[in-house]
Amino acid sequence: MPNVSLDKALHIVAQGREAAEKNGLKAVFAILDTGANLVAFSRMDGAWLASNELAMAKARTSVMFQMPSEVLNAPLQVGQSVAHFDHIHAGGLLLMGGGLPLFDEDGVLAGALGVSGGTPEEDAALARSAAD
Repeated sequence: MPNVSLDKALHIVAQGREAAEKNGLKAVFAILDTGANLVAFSRMDGAWLASNELAMAKARTSVMFQMPSEVLNAPLQVGQSVAHFDHIHAGGLLLMGGGLPLFDEDGVLAGALGVSGGTPEEDAALARSAAD
């Protein structure tokens, strides 16, 4: 299974930082490989310290489920089964916007990006902008 390269990870971080500055956000970016190991990490000056762990958890969630983290945060519906984990638990998962899986040109998982610094919606949009 291919992993996101350091060069690609740094490119994603640079794009994310540019988009964050354009939108007046101070964010943290974490990029993990397919084994949930850290490849690149960047905390913009003035970003919340809590965002360090949040960005990592969002990336971990996306790489483990191979989908954007906000997809797992579906509202509860009467009569429907629900996932058997909380928003944050011992495994370090976070079910809110800002986590995005990264795929190679063949559609194979290469890692994940986690972003934290704004609202879950802002983080999700920032992750999409960074990965474009």
